[in-house]
Amino acid sequence: MFKKIRTRLILLTVGSTLVSILLISFLTNITIFQRYNRYLRQEQARDHQEIIELAVKSYQTNDGWHLIDANYLDFSPIIHNYDIEIRDMTGKLVYSHKLDASMIALHNEMMKQMGHSMVGRYTSENIIGEEGSYISKGYDLNLEGVSIGIIDIASFSPYSITQGDVEFTKGINKSIGFATVISVFAALLIGIYSSKVFSSPIIKITKAANDMRSGILDIQLSLSDNTVELQELADSINHLAKSLDHQQILRSRLTADISHELRTPLTILQSHIEAINDGIWEPTPDKLNILSKEVNRLIKLVGELKYLTDIENHNLRLEMKEINLSIILKEIIDSLSLEFRLKGLSLQSDIEDNVLFIGDGDKLKQVLINLLANALKYANTGGIVKLKINSDKENIIISVKDTGIGIDPEDLPYIFERFYRSDVSRNRKTGGTGIGLTISKTIVEAHNGCITVESKTGEETEFKVILPLTIS
Repeated sequence: MFKKIRTRLILLTVGSTLVSILLISFLTNITIFQRYNRYLRQEQARDHQEIIELAVKSYQTNDGWHLIDANYLDFSPIIHNYDIEIRDMTGKLVYSHKLDASMIALHNEMMKQMGHSMVGRYTSENIIGEEGSYISKGYDLNLEGVSIGIIDIASFSPYSITQGDVEFTKGINKSIGFATVISVFAALLIGIYSSKVFSSPIIKITKAANDMRSGILDIQLSLSDNTVELQELADSINHLAKSLDHQQILRSRLTADISHELRTPLTILQSHIEAINDGIWEPTPDKLNILSKEVNRLIKLVGELKYLTDIENHNLRLEMKEINLSIILKEIIDSLSLEFRLKGLSLQSDIEDNVLFIGDGDKLKQVLINLLANALKYANTGGIVKLKINSDKENIIISVKDTGIGIDPEDLPYIFERFYRSDVSRNRKTGGTGIGLTISKTIVEAHNGCITVESKTGEETEFKVILPLTIS
C-alpha cells in the first residue's frame, strides 16, 4: 500500500503539514511567551516602584513610620501579590504585609497550569531562591536625598500569575490545537486531490508503456494535465511508440529484403550446380565465373551486415592520420569512370587541390564510394553527376549531386536509417541492402562531421558531407 505513489503523496502532504504546524506552534509559543514574560517583568518593576513611592509618601504624610499601617499601603490593591517589610534606619520593623495561604495555593496551581513547577516551598525564611521560586528584593527609601529606611518586597519570581494569564495561555494553545486539526484535515483533502491529479497521468503513461511492451505500438497518448514535465514524458512515449513501430516495419522489410537477396544468388548457384551435376552444362569458365560472382555477392552482403553490427556494437575504430582528400577523390573517380560511361552518365568534378584532413582515409573513401554508387544507381541515363570538394577556415565540404529520380519528401527523414529503402521493388532491381547510407552517416559522425541530403522528386538529389578541420 505504501509503495503506491498516491499513498506516498498523501502521506507526504499530511506529514509536511504536521511538521510545519508543530514548528510554527513551537516558534509561536516561544515568541509569545518571551514577550509576555518581558511584559510581566516590566509590570512587576512598576509595582515595586509604586510600592516604594507609597511607602515614602506614607512616611512623609505621617512625619514618620508610626502611622504607616493605616495609610496608603494597606489600601493599595497592588500589595496583595507581595510580601512587604519596611524597617527604619535602626533596623526596627515598622511595617509588614504577608501573602495569605490561599494566594500561595492559587499561585502554585496557576504555575502548574502554565506548565511551570515551583522550586521549594514558601516559608517566611525562604527569602531568596531560584527563578520560579519565592524571592525578595531590597530597596533604600529616600526622602529628599535623606535615607529614611529599607523596604524588602518579596514575591513569586519572576512574576505572579493570575487566572486571566492562565486563560490567555489556554486560549492560545487551544487555538493552535483547532488550527492543527483543521490544517491536517485540509492537508488530507489536498493530498488526496493532488495525488489523483499527479498519479492519473502517470497511470496512463504506465499503461501505454505496458502496451508497448506487449507489442501494441499504434498508441497515441493524450493527457488532460498541462504539467510541462508530464507532457514532455507523454510526447516522448508517443515518439518512442512511433519509432518502434517504424523500426518494426523496417525489420519486417529487412527480413523480406535479406530473404530476397539471399534467395536469388542461392537459387542461381543451386540451378547451375545441378545443371552441371546432371551433365546438362559443361563447367566452362563462363559458367564458373557466374557461380563465382554469385558467391562474391553473398560474401559482400554478409560482410555489410557484419560491418553494420560492428558499428552498432561500437566496434568502429578509426586510424587517424593526415590524408589528402583531393587525391582520394581523384582515385575514386578514376575507378568508377568506366561504370558511369557504360550507363551513359557524365561524371563532372570540381576538386580543390591539396585538401588535407586528419582522419581515417579508408573509411572516408568508403563513404564517398557509397554516395557515388547511389548516384550511379539512381541517376537517369544521359544525366549528370557532379562531385565537388572545397574547404574554408572551419570545414571541408564534399558534395555529390545527381540529376536522377530524386527522393520523395516523406522518405527524406528516414533516408539514413538502417535498412530503409524508399522503393522496395526499385531497390531490388538496383541491388543493395539499404544500409550503405547508415554506414556512411556513422563514419562521418565518428569524424565529428555531418551528412545531409536535399532532393527534388524526379529532378535531382544532393548529398553533402561536412567535416570539421579540427578533430576534438
